[in-house]
Amino acid sequence: MLDNQPPESRRLLGMNDALEPNSDIEWERHDSREGGIEDDNESRYPPFRTVIVSMVCIYAAMFLSALVSVAIPAISNEFKSFGDIAWYEAAFLLTLSVAQLPMGKIYTFYPAKWTFFVLVVIFEIGSTLCAAAPTSTALIIGRAITGFGGAGNLVGASVIMTDLVPLRKRPKYQGFAGAVFGIASIVGPLVGGVLTTKASWRWCFWLNLCVGVPALAGILFFLPASPPPEKRKGTFTEKLWKFDPVGNMLLAPGLVCVLLALQWGGTRYPWNDFVVLALLASGSALFVAFAATQYFQDNGTLPPRILKQRSVAAGVFVSIGFGAALIIPTFYLPIWFQAIKGTTAVEAGVKLLPLFLSTCLFVIATGFGMAKTGYYTPWLIAGCAIRMVGAGLLATLRVDAGTAEWIGYQIVVGLGTGMTLSPVNIAVQTVLPRKDIPTGLTVMMFAQFLAGTVSVCICQAALANTLNKELPSKLPGFDAASIATVGATKIRELVSPSDLSVVLEVYNKGVVNTFFVALAFSSLALVASLFMEWESVKGSRPSLAEHEQMELIEKDESVSEE
Repeated sequence: MLDNQPPESRRLLGMNDALEPNSDIEWERHDSREGGIEDDNESRYPPFRTVIVSMVCIYAAMFLSALVSVAIPAISNEFKSFGDIAWYEAAFLLTLSVAQLPMGKIYTFYPAKWTFFVLVVIFEIGSTLCAAAPTSTALIIGRAITGFGGAGNLVGASVIMTDLVPLRKRPKYQGFAGAVFGIASIVGPLVGGVLTTKASWRWCFWLNLCVGVPALAGILFFLPASPPPEKRKGTFTEKLWKFDPVGNMLLAPGLVCVLLALQWGGTRYPWNDFVVLALLASGSALFVAFAATQYFQDNGTLPPRILKQRSVAAGVFVSIGFGAALIIPTFYLPIWFQAIKGTTAVEAGVKLLPLFLSTCLFVIATGFGMAKTGYYTPWLIAGCAIRMVGAGLLATLRVDAGTAEWIGYQIVVGLGTGMTLSPVNIAVQTVLPRKDIPTGLTVMMFAQFLAGTVSVCICQAALANTLNKELPSKLPGFDAASIATVGATKIRELVSPSDLSVVLEVYNKGVVNTFFVALAFSSLALVASLFMEWESVKGSRPSLAEHEQMELIEKDESVSEE
């Protein structure tokens, strides 16, 4: 049967005249740049030094996120804005989540290099606004702008890697990229802590400009330019509709409604208050409308054909669980150190080293392990399981927890985190054709950061509810709202020595409750990882790209018969 295929069909199948009918065919990856098959011919990829310089510049441009976590208590102290703590992270994650999916479309139709460059500029503008913010509201706006730019940076880094590195080598480079990100995560809290303690938290944002501007120059001069995966065709209106404006206009306000409900519920308003219920109902209705618009079109922001792919569907739930489980310890461990242990911002940054060092080491090891074995699924399952154990250990922290406990717990969390960072992205690049890779990657990152956004609001509500409920019952007459006013680092100045132990116990319980939330999300990630296909970057069974090619073959056969 294979010998009777039309020439075009034979080319799509990777056949040639010397191939015998009974020969084993190695299925190759689709690559829309060449209109046919990606043969992973290394000669058409840039040299190693170009790849390294490009990736360093790319990840240096995202340096800011690692500096901010240890500065948040100092920011809340200056602005007396304990109630806004969640928004410093949520504003960033919200705009990042909302912009994530449209970025997939942008990278599909526009060159990755120039798209990435413009978005880094936007990121730096947001950083500048944060550094100069006169009020808490201005800082939140600046964080929202950096989130928009960050959405394009994160997906762009992965999309650009598909242009720089062959598929079978990408796990190694993902390990290198994770190392760069890990180093930034290690240095960031230390530098952020020093700047916050010795100078001002504002320098955490000014420093990003010092790193970001040289990174922009490196991207401009060293990063090769590649054509977009798909050419834009049709009239202006047709091109506009490819960006799914209706879907995005439904998604964005839906996310805002849900986030506001989670932020205000139990703090500003009771959970059964009309405002909270109306926001939840509105958000749910908008999500349903968004889902309907996606189901009835092929070029939506979330195309059903991609979500129906088994590994992609499993990856979405893994990303939801992982995204929340990743952000919660990063956000609340510094608060625990400063509020419960009474450390400075610098000391809190130093105490986070076990988490970041172990993450950095194991993301490198996992990258090389995936490249060696060809499989990403076993690493993902093991990482999710270890991550769940780590979250459970963090949930046992006490006020008098010793050094060995919080160091050991962080190492376990870092081990699981490092093993889980790369496999989902590698899975997307393995099972999807290149024209769908930007969208597939953005779906994963959208799920990850949306979960992070929602989880921060859930955790902040859990912390605030614990303080508001238990402090008045254990210390009659004590103003629980005063804790929210002064911030995490000023507890010892506000509370008398006789009441301090009670306040710390309650505060510790509130923070530990956030780690139980991380445990629940980690469990979700583990269950979802069990449904991931066992594909290999070294060659696997026909995937979605090959099924599309078979459909084309059938069309060719029908034309030939006519």
